[in-house]
Amino acid sequence: MSPKSAGLAKKWGWKNVRVYLEGTPDWKKTGHYFVSTSDYVRTANIVLIDLRSPAAVTAGHIPGAVNIPAGSLAGAKESFPESLTAPVVFYSDNMNESIEAVKTARGWKYKNVSLLEFPGAIAWQKSGYDIKTGPAAEKIVYVRKLEPGEISIENFEDALKSKAITVIDVRGPSEYAAGHFPGAINISLDELPAKLDELPRDKFMVVHCRTGVRGEMAYLLLKEKGFDVKYLKAGCQCKEDGTYMIWEL
Repeated sequence: MSPKSAGLAKKWGWKNVRVYLEGTPDWKKTGHYFVSTSDYVRTANIVLIDLRSPAAVTAGHIPGAVNIPAGSLAGAKESFPESLTAPVVFYSDNMNESIEAVKTARGWKYKNVSLLEFPGAIAWQKSGYDIKTGPAAEKIVYVRKLEPGEISIENFEDALKSKAITVIDVRGPSEYAAGHFPGAINISLDELPAKLDELPRDKFMVVHCRTGVRGEMAYLLLKEKGFDVKYLKAGCQCKEDGTYMIWEL
C-alpha cells in the first residue's frame, strides 16, 4: 500500500503494516498483471474483451463485452481506442490467454490493462450478475468520461480562442520558456502554494502541465482554496511562436 494508506491503517489499529514504495509502475515493469473484480467491471467505463471462441460467447457472456478470440487479438490493434489510458479488461476461461492478452495490450502502450478475476464469466455469475446469450458485440465503442474538475480538450480550445479563461501553466520555467499557450501565466506547481494571492479570484481558470498530472494536483489545491478552476488532462506540446498541439492520452 501507499505511505498514506499505511498511515491510515496504523491509525485504525493495524500493527503489521508494510509499504511497497515502487508501487504500480514497478509491478507492471516486473511483468505482473492486475485483476479487476466483477463489481468494478459492472460499473466502470471500460473496454471489456471476451477472448473465448464465438460459440462459447454465444452460450453466455458478460453484457457489454466485445468478442475478440485470443488467436485474433494480435491483429486487432486498430480496433482498440485511440486513448491509451482507456481501461481495458480481458477475460477467458483460460488464465494463460488472459495473461497473454494483458501483455499484448501493454505492448501496444495501453496503461490501464487488467484481467477479470478468474474464471471470467463464471466469477461474474458467482457475484450474482446476469449472463447474456447470443453473439457479443464485435466493435469496440469507448468514450472517455471526464474526471471531476476536468475540462475537455474541445471546450478548452474554444475557451482559449475566445479568451474566456485564464490559463495557469504549472510547468517549470524552462518548460514554459520553450513554448506555452497564448496568454498563459506561469506558476510552477512547487511555487503555487506561496503565490495564491497573485491569482484572480473573479475569473475562471484552467491549470495545465505537459500531461495533466501536475495540473490535477494544482486543481485540487486551488479548488480547496475556493478558486473557480478546472484542469486539462491531456498531452500538450507548445511552441515558441504560440502554436500548439493537444492530444488525448
